[in-house]
Amino acid sequence: MAFKLPKGAADYFRLIKEQPGGVKFKYDFDIYYLCLMVGLAKRKLGDIDRIRPDHFTDSYPGPYADKLYLIAGLLVDAEMDRKKIESHNRDSIQNLILSLIDHEEPTKLSSNGFDFLNRYAAGGLDIISDNISRTRELEAFLVHYYNLLNSDAIA
Repeated sequence: MAFKLPKGAADYFRLIKEQPGGVKFKYDFDIYYLCLMVGLAKRKLGDIDRIRPDHFTDSYPGPYADKLYLIAGLLVDAEMDRKKIESHNRDSIQNLILSLIDHEEPTKLSSNGFDFLNRYAAGGLDIISDNISRTRELEAFLVHYYNLLNSDAIA
């Protein structure tokens, strides 16, 4: 059970990462998180073959450690929406949570939960790369990212 970057993520963000003296990503998880948030917000599951086979971390790095419940909640919400589970259907919600969450794990994610998060990150990268041109400047990327994330036009 581990976090895996979508295929093509390193290449897409390479210009930003290699920009000398510019604002850069501190963790590979920064890239993963950007992709994941778009995938979850837009309810876009990527294909399994769009995920790199090697993992880059099996835990939340420092600044993300306190976001584990938020990320787990966003995953449950996205899956409820994707599976058309209504909020009054407690049994279905409980079964979904049990399939995605493992309170014994430090990440609070089950193997299934990791699989779905990684697929949502892959879907997010697909949306990002289809809608935002590659750039060297993180600041410029983030303006476009914000607009993409808040756009109703992309689903």
